Amino acid sequence: MSKGVHNHAGGSGPAPDTAWTVHRLMLQARHFAALCRDGNLVMLNANALAILGHPDAPADTFAGLHFSSLAHSDDAWALGSWWPQASGSALSQSQTGLGGRRYARIGSAKTGWHHLELTCAIHLIDGEKYEIILGRPVEKSVLIMPDDMPAPPQPGVGVNVLRRERVKRKWAERSVRRLAYQDHLTGLINRAYYQLRLKNGLRKAAKHENSLALLFVDIDRFKEVNEFLGNAAGDQLLKHIADRLKHCVRVTDTVARLGGDEFAIIVNHLSERSDVTTLAEKIISTLAQPFTLGDRNVHIGACIGATIYPEDAQDAEFLQKNADAALRNAKHQGAGHFQIYHPQMNAETQQRKQLEEELRHAIYNNQLVVHYQPKINSATGAVSGIEALVRWQHPERGMIPPLMFIHIAEATNLILPLTESVLRTSCTDLKMCHDMGLKIGHVSVNLSANLIQQDDLAGVVKRILDETALPANHLELEITESIMMEDIDRARSVLNSIYLLGVALSLDDFGTGYSSLTYLRQFPIRTLKIDRSFITDMTESSEDIAIIRAVIALAHSLEYDQSTSFCWCGDQRLCQALRTVSAGS
Repeated sequence: MSKGVHNHAGGSGPAPDTAWTVHRLMLQARHFAALCRDGNLVMLNANALAILGHPDAPADTFAGLHFSSLAHSDDAWALGSWWPQASGSALSQSQTGLGGRRYARIGSAKTGWHHLELTCAIHLIDGEKYEIILGRPVEKSVLIMPDDMPAPPQPGVGVNVLRRERVKRKWAERSVRRLAYQDHLTGLINRAYYQLRLKNGLRKAAKHENSLALLFVDIDRFKEVNEFLGNAAGDQLLKHIADRLKHCVRVTDTVARLGGDEFAIIVNHLSERSDVTTLAEKIISTLAQPFTLGDRNVHIGACIGATIYPEDAQDAEFLQKNADAALRNAKHQGAGHFQIYHPQMNAETQQRKQLEEELRHAIYNNQLVVHYQPKINSATGAVSGIEALVRWQHPERGMIPPLMFIHIAEATNLILPLTESVLRTSCTDLKMCHDMGLKIGHVSVNLSANLIQQDDLAGVVKRILDETALPANHLELEITESIMMEDIDRARSVLNSIYLLGVALSLDDFGTGYSSLTYLRQFPIRTLKIDRSFITDMTESSEDIAIIRAVIALAHSLEYDQSTSFCWCGDQRLCQALRTVSAGS
């Protein structure tokens, strides 16, 4: 079934669905399930085939037969109202709703008869009605006729219908509805029911002149959990995420799983625009707390895009487009960000796409240039190394700084070819300096946190070193604490592989993040780089001087290189102050 499918439940009108949903209904049915068109069988599930004595037969074995032919001759009349014999037409919305019950014996004299409670739901496929019939086995008991079942054709016919407790009379309706509209993993409503809730919410908001907010939530680093801990851990994480999201919202709001690691939240009766920001911050904070999966604590995050009715859009389609645009904008800013839609986002999205294509062209057409910043030893004044700084020489826009394009490269998987280009250029230039007799110790190149997830990163570094003939001990890769925090085991493995090549590792911006001594002990770090913010205010802040002295003392005790006391700026006053602080340490 590859056609578009719509579910028709009671009198609420057609609802968008997918062929996959219908297929899932058949596969997930615990007992008997049949798909019919105008009462004629299209396919049966495995349980139905087993009941009919053909457990290994194809699903379409009985295709073309009328469903009533599967029932006992004394019970076939009970199914007559579903497919009236006189008109030969399929059942209409008024003739049966979701969960209309019938009782009949299904099977054959040869294989035996199975007492089933049958329910029927209509699905629309390209405008044509199909029926899914679900059956649940029941015990032979006292006979009773449901309220909506027609009278038997003649007195004395053995009516094989069973008494059920009144509290269970709605079982079939709930069962079908759950299969059609509930996400089986998390228990949240699925995409199909979310669409219904959104449209109904907008209709009520318009009627009562209320506001409504739509939030799209995208989980950060979920793919890594699946890859490194397995799908079972990923499923468990999704359940935990769903539970936390439900605790963040009110009972009048709706939380749905749209698929994968994407969730949607419908906020009804929105009072203030600021309430959306408050909710988003609450969700981001809640999901930032560690999740326990087995014996491991996992850290993830979330990006959220939101839009508001009626300010941003008047219908469900444009409201969802706006929420998606806001989510993309939030994701471009990095993990843990939130954005409310504004009209400029559409233009910004187009500009970002254009810049992405131009950046791709720039990487493969040598428009990137590398500038070098000297590292000056504060004690001797000598140049001990250089730091590579990438710039984009755009043919029309001129020189573009990295803050304008690095985040685009990271978000579009262009960061690897960009880093390879910078590495190759830096190693080639330093080797040329050595050949000219210039005594420059090493070149430092920044390593994006995204690259830790790349396969064989150490192999890429080794290949470039071999191509440029630069000894590995003249290359230094600068990393940030975020690399080590996202997946400690993988980061340790990748960084150790690079370290074994002979390449030095430097921890950048030390003092601004977690500054965990655990990282310094577990990872092969050789150099600490004190964040610039401590250096620039050093001459006026005694607290900054104390921090710098403490970091330098820590580096000495760990036998790190004295590069913790390097000065990156041309301000002689700061360099002299740093020289004094270093000598005092």
